[in-house]
Amino acid sequence: MDGLFLDSEPQWHEAETVMMRENGYDWKPEDQLHCLGGPLSRVAEYMSSCLQGRKSPAQLEEMIISEMTERLSKKVPLMPGALAISKAIQLSGTKQGLVSASPRPIVDGVLRGMSEKYFDVTVGAGDIERTKPFPDPYLHAAKLLGVDIAQSLIFEDSPTGITAAVASGAFVVAVPHYVQVQEQPRLKVISSFEDITTADLERWSEINQRELGR
Repeated sequence: MDGLFLDSEPQWHEAETVMMRENGYDWKPEDQLHCLGGPLSRVAEYMSSCLQGRKSPAQLEEMIISEMTERLSKKVPLMPGALAISKAIQLSGTKQGLVSASPRPIVDGVLRGMSEKYFDVTVGAGDIERTKPFPDPYLHAAKLLGVDIAQSLIFEDSPTGITAAVASGAFVVAVPHYVQVQEQPRLKVISSFEDITTADLERWSEINQRELGR
């Protein structure tokens, strides 16, 4: 969701920078990069360590959830091409889900802020015991959708998310912004959702079928 479907990383960075500054810590770009992809529990633990325990991870997590839920429920900045490809997938009759390492309140806030949404199911941190980098969120989404994970395609942008997606057994398309990703037979790399056509989706499906048939 964040950094892939939503152009929300700037808002995360702003919110975390202000929050940490108010607690006496200068939040730097390398701190933000370290936290890219969540899960939020790990981010809060890292922030607490930066503050030398002056705020507990639980306190920081509660503060971030409250701030980001408010921000994203008012305005949802989408990544270029994200809504168009989601709509095209829906029009094709293909099921799709939104899987996030963000907590359920933030996911629900995002959905409230969207005038158009085409997801059949959504999964947020807390819906299941383990979140990314474990594959569990994607396996859970596939179960909710009633589909075979091996026949599914996952879009991801962060190292944490890509690790989870690959481990799930799905065909993965990475859209990285801050990291380098090496392509594999069932892991492709693109630069933007704007680069995708329905022909690409069909081609990836054919590649996946060939790889699974080996």
